[in-house]
Amino acid sequence: METWQTILLAFGGNAALLAVLGVIGKSLLDKLIVRDTKQFESDLKAKSDAAIERLKNELQLKTIEHQVRFSRLHEKRAAVIAELYGFLVEALWDAESFLSLMEWAGEPNKNEKHQIAMNKLADLYRYFDKHRIYLPTELCSSLEQLIREVRALVINLGVYFNFHEDSLNEHTRQEKYKIWNAGWEAIKNQVPLARLSLENEFRSLLGAASNPVVEVNIPGKN
Repeated sequence: METWQTILLAFGGNAALLAVLGVIGKSLLDKLIVRDTKQFESDLKAKSDAAIERLKNELQLKTIEHQVRFSRLHEKRAAVIAELYGFLVEALWDAESFLSLMEWAGEPNKNEKHQIAMNKLADLYRYFDKHRIYLPTELCSSLEQLIREVRALVINLGVYFNFHEDSLNEHTRQEKYKIWNAGWEAIKNQVPLARLSLENEFRSLLGAASNPVVEVNIPGKN
């Protein structure tokens, strides 16, 4: 009986030991799992924070790049508007001088003034056409229309100065002075309003305050 008792005790003791070892092993495994889970969560958060920070930096760089490009575009547009306005003013000055009903001693004659005005209008249109990409479509349409209509006023009167006054019959002479008066009326009263409308649009593009835009009809405008 002592031998069987020894065997049973041996097996019983090993089973208890295995049970204890099993409990201890499970506890250690649970602790390892918890520790690894926390480490994983910590690593994941760190990587996530780093990714978010990189994204923020990239977005900030993109924003700065956009602001720089916009600033340069605005500067270029401002330079174009300033130059274009200079061409416009000079062309209108010379068109007005040609269409004027008065002439002063020492001034170029009407044929010379006609050529000067046509050249200035051509310079204005060439500059405008090369830089219209910087201007809104509606503004381009308004400016192009003004240039064409002022040019038409200059051309219509210029035709009559190709002939000597004495060679004109009474009907032709009356037509000449009718067109001359109409051109002078337009260049003194209606064209300045169209110019003001353009100035207001220029100021609006540059971010400056402006007066209300005025709709203007110039003779010959449909």
